[in-house]
Amino acid sequence: MAKPCPTCGDLLGRGYPACPGCAEVVDRPLRAEWADLPDQDPERVADAPPGEYRWTCVDWALRLLTCEGCGGELAAGEPACVGCAAADAARWEIPAMTSNEHALRTASVVLRTPSWRRESVASTWRLVLPFVLTGAVVPAASMRQIRTQVLAGRFGELAALEAWPLAVPLLPWRRSTV
Repeated sequence: MAKPCPTCGDLLGRGYPACPGCAEVVDRPLRAEWADLPDQDPERVADAPPGEYRWTCVDWALRLLTCEGCGGELAAGEPACVGCAAADAARWEIPAMTSNEHALRTASVVLRTPSWRRESVASTWRLVLPFVLTGAVVPAASMRQIRTQVLAGRFGELAALEAWPLAVPLLPWRRSTV
């Protein structure tokens, strides 16, 4: 079960990356594996062949680097920046990971770059991240249902739910009339 963040009061993770308490929990696995690297050279890690480092180390290295093109965080700068787009594309070349790790990675990347995606996509990951942090695996079908609800203007209703799976209310056009 998701717990409230002691810093922002929302479910832990939902305030990521702006809330320091949420950011601490979401970023903990990345920082921990980075701390275990014998050579913490962000450029070397970011430029290494796919699979040489775990995804956590690659993502943390990208956060430590500044994009030469736009001046933002590498892979999270301006949406039209070619350097950031290339770094973001390269990050996904890392070999497969667990479903939960993939969800955590996707959520953190999406929420760090909300201007790169549709608002409904970022809002959906914001709703789901607290449950991913508890170890929940979020099936693609659930993500689609939640995103449909977000598009229908029900973010507030879903944000009030504190347990996984989210009890997604039926949309008016899908309710049975029988």
